[in-house]
Amino acid sequence: MGRLQSLQVGRAIAALGVVFYHLVKLSVEYQNGCFYQPWTEISRCGVDIFFVISGFVMVATTYRKMDQPGTGRRFLIHRVSRIYPPYLTLTALLTVFWLFKPNAVNAKHGGVDLFSSYTLWPSTKLPLLPVAWTLKFEMMFYLVFLGIILFVNKRWFAHALAIWAAIVLAGSLLNWTGVSQAFMASHPASAGRLFSPLPLEFIVGCYIGLAAQKIRFVGGKACVIAGLVLFAAEGVLAQFGLMNSYFGGANDLVPFFLPPAALIVYGLVAWERESVSFHPPQWLIRCGDMSYSIYLVHVLVIHAAYRYAWRFLHPFGITAVFLVVTAAAALFAGACFYKLVEKPFSNWTKVRLEGIARVEPKAVVGIVAS
Repeated sequence: MGRLQSLQVGRAIAALGVVFYHLVKLSVEYQNGCFYQPWTEISRCGVDIFFVISGFVMVATTYRKMDQPGTGRRFLIHRVSRIYPPYLTLTALLTVFWLFKPNAVNAKHGGVDLFSSYTLWPSTKLPLLPVAWTLKFEMMFYLVFLGIILFVNKRWFAHALAIWAAIVLAGSLLNWTGVSQAFMASHPASAGRLFSPLPLEFIVGCYIGLAAQKIRFVGGKACVIAGLVLFAAEGVLAQFGLMNSYFGGANDLVPFFLPPAALIVYGLVAWERESVSFHPPQWLIRCGDMSYSIYLVHVLVIHAAYRYAWRFLHPFGITAVFLVVTAAAALFAGACFYKLVEKPFSNWTKVRLEGIARVEPKAVVGIVAS
């Protein structure tokens, strides 16, 4: 499929959205919500865009090789080497901090589950790094997708995705109707995955990736605009209190955030493939390259800024500068983490695992495989 810069643009949009969300949302915890407005909840859609892109990438990098020996092992090695090395590095640092200040980490969310923090195993508690709750879903996506690679013939791939979607929809329906309450009460950690509609975002991304292998994409720019308009409309509804009851958790927002997220991801890819004039700014591409590192470290920078930097800026009435400086610091920290930790550690881990598993290193096609 060649080099898809559009995916990096999507990742950049998602990362910047999540940074903005935590920047304003944490003002509720630290400064009585001085920056928070109901419409800012829409910026949580960054996670949904990430999930759709993840599904697209899984198909784009494996579909044509599904029936080839070693595809499953290579897929698992690439996913593990991308997710765990930078995440575990940051988790180890946070463990040291937690040992000295246990009440400063997730004290308001039930404390810390160290086993889940290091393994990304389902748990009712947040990991040491709070944003890693999404990585638990990512790992579930990868395991199910690995099962499809290993046990489903390529010709039946689309049907396997449909069966997966039907199971997810059935579980979500049981949850929404209250039928699953007894199971959820006795198995809260497992129920959070079994009855969540979030895998639908990954599955939709898979279907977009599958379509990209078979048909010509059209209407890219129009779809991007439509997705942005939908998000803007939902922001207006939120500002007037018409969506506030749905902001309890990520599961509640899937019906609202999935359609525009899918439109944006499809639209960006279609826009690039149908237009030779698709030339996004290089800083946006670089931001997409570093999006995982930005996602991992940004919330720590924002917490630190509210705790330690606010006192120096607020007395001078320059709170707007606080937002700009903190956002810039979060992006800079993400860039440093990408350069010093994510890129070298992930590459080293991939090479070592390929050697252990005796998997031939495969030339990766551009950004699509990230």
